[in-house]
Amino acid sequence: MHDFRPFFIDFEASSLSGFSYPIEVAWGSTLDDIHSCLISPAQCHDCLDWDDDSELLHGLTRRQLLEQGVPMAKVCDLLNQALEERRVYSDASGYDNLWLEKLFHAAGKGRPGFVIRHVDELLCERLAPLLVQRRELMAALEKMHHAARAKVPRQHRAGWDVRFLIELWDMVCRRWPDPDGTKTEN
Repeated sequence: MHDFRPFFIDFEASSLSGFSYPIEVAWGSTLDDIHSCLISPAQCHDCLDWDDDSELLHGLTRRQLLEQGVPMAKVCDLLNQALEERRVYSDASGYDNLWLEKLFHAAGKGRPGFVIRHVDELLCERLAPLLVQRRELMAALEKMHHAARAKVPRQHRAGWDVRFLIELWDMVCRRWPDPDGTKTEN
């Protein structure tokens, strides 16, 4: 197992329907180390769902994905290489795990080498020893979410959404250093 260092991930998808598929992914652990790629649906015979409203949000076209996207199998390899056995978080873990599974299935890669957990799990783990009352914890988390969103107002592109999560984690770490005194890489 690798040393603890949280990584953050975000997927953009063709829609929010049950037939959606991942079209972009980004991951990273620091602001200087964010990786992002468009995902080509060319080899996926089930990747047909497309929502024009989702396209308006993320600004990507299916044609862009076909022309500039990385093949799904290569994206799976990149993700496992970077994130296998790491602690990985997102702010929409339900959707992101769904799209991660769909990506690996469509690429014929089996199961990914990591699971995506919700970022609030990481933040609560960090803040719980410091804040006695649940109400204080929730108020502190909400304040940090708003402050991070103010620093990274753009969203609905995977790289920007990962940047937001890293900002959020950095703010929490600066404001509330690790309570047990162990060094946490961030």
